Amino acid sequence: MLDSRFHLRKIINGKLRFSIKHSVSRFFISLLIAFSISIIPEYSSLSYEASLMLFILSFSALLWMTEAIPAFAVSFLLISLEILLLGFHDFDFDSNSKEWIYFLKPWSNPLIFLFMAGFILAIAASKTKLDLWLAKRVIFYFGNSPHNILTGLMLTTFVLSMFVSNTATTAMMMTLLIPMLKNMNEHNPFQKGILLGVVIAANIGGMGTIIGTPPNAIAVGILGDNAPSFLEWMAIALPPAILIVVFFRWLILKVYKSTEDVININKVKKIPHYDDSTTTFTKIPTIPSWKKALVIIVFSITVLLWLSGPLHHIPTPVVSLFPIVVFTIFGIIDNEDIKEIRWDVIILIIGGLSLGAGVSKTGLDEWIGTQFNLEGLNIFIIVTIFAFIVILVSNFMSNTAATNIMLPLIVALVSGLGGSIVSYMVISIALCASCAMVLPVSTPPNAIAFASGKLNSKDFMLIGLVAAFVGPIFILSLLNIYM
Repeated sequence: MLDSRFHLRKIINGKLRFSIKHSVSRFFISLLIAFSISIIPEYSSLSYEASLMLFILSFSALLWMTEAIPAFAVSFLLISLEILLLGFHDFDFDSNSKEWIYFLKPWSNPLIFLFMAGFILAIAASKTKLDLWLAKRVIFYFGNSPHNILTGLMLTTFVLSMFVSNTATTAMMMTLLIPMLKNMNEHNPFQKGILLGVVIAANIGGMGTIIGTPPNAIAVGILGDNAPSFLEWMAIALPPAILIVVFFRWLILKVYKSTEDVININKVKKIPHYDDSTTTFTKIPTIPSWKKALVIIVFSITVLLWLSGPLHHIPTPVVSLFPIVVFTIFGIIDNEDIKEIRWDVIILIIGGLSLGAGVSKTGLDEWIGTQFNLEGLNIFIIVTIFAFIVILVSNFMSNTAATNIMLPLIVALVSGLGGSIVSYMVISIALCASCAMVLPVSTPPNAIAFASGKLNSKDFMLIGLVAAFVGPIFILSLLNIYM
């Protein structure tokens, strides 16, 4: 479905057909608009380097919005433009200038290693079926009443999405849901309820940790030395995330009431998780249980080291490389698994960090800040406006790309209001980006659940509109209290 956005060129009568829908035309239209915004006008007090950065910022934002080229390719392009236009004075490429290296520093940002470790942990959990094993255990622990099943499903999805991509988590949960749905009455509204519950928990769960979703990492990268640690982020983000999920659990039970008092979950037992530690759930032990145990141990040690960073001061990249080394030594991760890492997401994050670095280095942030007089305005109103903007934009494009566009602008606008206000606004906007889920294609979990055939567009419209209004209320209010 997403591939259709990058459709192939249409060739009619041997000639390339240009239209606003065509990627080439979108690319050049974006280029012309960016040039018209940044280069042609003569802005007072805007330096030449800052005007070039404004061009790069505008061009990148338009390319991300129009999807003229894949999102990760925009990151490569903007970094190349920064090096080409800003890395050498007067385009003197024969000079020994090393300024261009500045724009490559985001590639070595500790966040990149943190995110890479998150992908590795997710691959290991999926490969050993640890995620499926855990989900089954939780579901049977909660029981077979509708409200308990919904609680178990949403809790499992929420926790897994904090450390595993929401796409992989939703796909895994669908493995459990399909046989469960088949055992339910065909006209039971609760079928839709549990699907939407998993979607919501997957989308919101990523708010809980820095590695839960790319917007979080971009926010931390942009804040730099003022960014919260792994544990501090959880302390900030988990309370509103939990409140949002609890609220939606209540809403789903009200709107999609089950017509059955008991849901048959016995068929879930027959889903093999390929473990030889028990014969209760499977008869096909193909993965030794010690591998699952090792993944649990390494997962726990890694997360604990991330959480306790302020105590032991071990660099984040060192901790992040620990699971990669251990898993490869014991054969849990191999060469093919490394290819499964979402390198496109990592490159997109790097692009956002490079964009923020360029805006700061050229002084574009200070110039943008002087164009708007925010003194006397209520900060809560300002951040609320930006929150709704990022949610609106994220419903129609990647929330990672939307965050890449919004956060540098926000920092530029409020940089003069103090570090605490900047942190409050950046973290708030990053968290609100996870509340965009109004369309079946707004997020991968939405698309996966929609593919089941049990949901229609109006179901997503309901949860999406509620999330768009309730989410920012919880996020902004709670962050305003303890930040």
